[in-house]
Amino acid sequence: MTSFTLLTPPAVEPVLLADMKAQARIDTTADDALATGLITAARQWAERYTGRAFITQTWRLWLDGGLGLEKNWWDGVEQGPVTILNEANSIQLPRPPLASVSNVQTFDNTDTGTVWDPGNYYVDTASEPGRIALRLGCVWPVPLRLVNGIMIEYVAGYGNDGSSVPEPIKLAIKQLATHWYENRGEAAVLARATRDASSSRATMNVPLVIQALLDPYRILRF
Repeated sequence: MTSFTLLTPPAVEPVLLADMKAQARIDTTADDALATGLITAARQWAERYTGRAFITQTWRLWLDGGLGLEKNWWDGVEQGPVTILNEANSIQLPRPPLASVSNVQTFDNTDTGTVWDPGNYYVDTASEPGRIALRLGCVWPVPLRLVNGIMIEYVAGYGNDGSSVPEPIKLAIKQLATHWYENRGEAAVLARATRDASSSRATMNVPLVIQALLDPYRILRF
């Protein structure tokens, strides 16, 4: 099994408060706190829907000792067959685009971590999702701790601010935040939509134009 957690969230949002207020035609500061929260919620929904990271953020991936996953998995959910780690030459890292890998560690039965030499693997930031791949002649480390025996810490996202985030993604976030602002009485709808952005129930409660803006950026699961 795997565990996938956000270690350091994005420091800023890809959409500025002023831009969202312009989209929603808000000319007062009375709802600034609400609008700011809706921007964050819309960004989180869009990240879940696309399977991406927009602004620079750090993630930590745990793998059980001796086990790896092949190609189709992310967000801590197995989507493909589980194989012996040594049979795979790469490990995909969820939430592209991948910017860098901070470190790979293995853990023993005393819970002591050991950094695996980065010379053993290549960081592929061109693929989506990104991955770490074995160098020629290298093999995956064998951890002694069977549960969460391997930890991969990495940085993902388009950049440190919204200037590097594709415009259709930012437009989708602004429109979704505006949609929620204008339909604040639909609390049940918002709860369902934010609970699981990947479910059909959630997408039914989001305007189709927003999904259309994000669909080209979705990481598809086969």
